[in-house]
This record gives sequence, structure tokens and C-alpha cells, in this order.
Amino acid sequence: MKLFIYEMVCGGGAALPSDCDGELAEIDDFLTLPALVADGSAMLLSVAQYCQALPAVEIVVTVDSRLEPLASTLKSRGVTVHVVDSRDPWSRFLVACRDADRCIVIAPELNSLLLLAVEKCNACGPGKLIGPDQDLLAIGVDKVLLHQWADTHEILMPDWAHLRSGNCDVSHLDDTIVLKPINGTGGIGMRKVSSHGLPSNGEWLLEEFVRGESYSVSAIFHQDGFTMVPPWRQELGGAYGFEYVGGSICDDENVTQRLNEWAFAVFNSLPRANSRGWISLDAIVAAQEIYLIEVNPRITSSFDSLCELASFVPYQELQSTNVTDLMSAAIWGNERST
Repeated sequence: MKLFIYEMVCGGGAALPSDCDGELAEIDDFLTLPALVADGSAMLLSVAQYCQALPAVEIVVTVDSRLEPLASTLKSRGVTVHVVDSRDPWSRFLVACRDADRCIVIAPELNSLLLLAVEKCNACGPGKLIGPDQDLLAIGVDKVLLHQWADTHEILMPDWAHLRSGNCDVSHLDDTIVLKPINGTGGIGMRKVSSHGLPSNGEWLLEEFVRGESYSVSAIFHQDGFTMVPPWRQELGGAYGFEYVGGSICDDENVTQRLNEWAFAVFNSLPRANSRGWISLDAIVAAQEIYLIEVNPRITSSFDSLCELASFVPYQELQSTNVTDLMSAAIWGNERST
């Protein structure tokens, strides 16, 4: 069985154009962003490594021709590597999708690139994608749609507004506002601004700034529903303090219990339909409330460390399992190993 793992930043899609606003407008080649390349390389190596533990599977990847050391490392680990010219980002991707039995797509939400890659993969054949269904993908990519969905389902998010060409009503927001690209990625382009310092052009999401600690909770969706993995504490940094720079498993039992109860309810509410694989929720844990910040419909940076857990007992379950067994159930549809 062939499993194609596509990581866009390092897998040939680095030069895909962007027409986003603010800092995102300056990105025309992901390989000019060392942190993004490092994260993408680590992600590809990690997912390939752990998926190799699945029975009777050949791992296939694509790698940008400018990243020869990454290609060599993957080949040395027994992975089938197709080298891609970034000036032709889709030809090899489409061939690999058609040839594979299953596909995992990891791409930035930036400028709807994740949506584009998923659509191209789905066009290569039904049932190949280990990822989100259409409705879940939509709220993961578009932050305005996510807020509208959350409002409808009474899931708490920060108060918000939709800024277009400098126009929107912010009277219901506090003076300190988080400015976000509508289709951003990795915290790039996010910053705190005052209600009097909003950009006069472009399209942005405005959110009221919420004080608290940043966490994520991930679940693996499979034929029997979903299984949650332990909550992850996020460390944020970068130029404006919103970029993910690391993290660790939550070691506070009270916070873990709060997050598990909250995330279980949110995952149950998601428009998941036939979604399979890794889905993650970003959250702010405040003193009294937990705020949903994002839905990430793809494998996220905590995957590697959580895979290192030999076993854990998931929330609302009695038997222990691990990420490898859960991913096997998601990918191949067989019963979960416990």
C-alpha cells in the first residue's frame, strides 16, 4: 500500500503565489523563511518516520529540488522521494496522488493553499485523502467562517469584527485588538493594535485580545468517531508574540481536565462528516473560560512529541492506545489497536 505524504513548504509548493495583505503579501517563496522551512522539514521527517511503523506501507514524498539534504535524509530512511522543481508545483503532486492508496496533505492555510491542495488531491480519486471533509476544511481555512460557525453553535470565541478596506464597527470591542489575516498561517502577520490604528486597506479579522495561556487539543478522526490525544501547551514568540515556537504536554491536571471537557464538546460539534486523520483546536485558557481560537484541519507541530508517547488513555475511554495505532485506523480503516 502506498501512502503519499505531502508537506507543501518543502514538497515543491514553496513558490506558490500569495495575494494576502500585510506581511503575508511579501511571501512569494516559503524557502526564504528559515523557521517555516525548519518546521516543514521536521514535520515531513516526523510524519514519514511514524507512518513507516504502519504495517505493509510504502511512504512516498515530494521534496523541493533546492532541499537536497532533506531528500537525502528521507531516502536514507527508506522513503521513496520524488524531487520537484518549484516552478512546476503540481505535476508531480498529481501523479503521486493518483498512484497512492492514501494521501496526507500538510499545507499552510495561507491564501487558501491548503484548500487548493486538498481539492486537487480529492480530484485524483475518492477516499484517498486522510484529512478534513469540505465543511470542516472551510472553517479551518477561513477565520470569518469559523467565527460565524462558532456563533451559530454557541462556542465561545473572542468578540470579533470583519474589517474590509478600513470599514467595520468596532464599538463592541475593547481598545486592544488582535489583527489577523483572514487566511493566515503560523501566526504570521498577526499583531496587537488599538481600535484607532486599524489598516485602511485589505481584508482582516479583528478579535478582542483575551488574556490567558495558549493550548491546543488534537484528535484523530477515524471510522468509529474520534479519539483525543493529551492537551499541548503552546509557547508563542516571534516579532509580535503570536508565532508558534514550541510547546510541551500539559502537566497541570486541572487545566487538562478543563481542556478535555471543552475540546470533547467542540469536536462533537464540528461538521466532520467523513473527515479522517489529525484535527487540532487552538485555545486560550482564561481564568473562568476557554476560548476557541482556531481549528487546524491538518497535522500540527505537536504531532512529533505526542507520537513519542508509548501509550495513553484517551479522554472518555478506558483502554490505552497510541498515535501510531490511531493513525493506522484513520488511514486504513481497520479497527483501532489497544
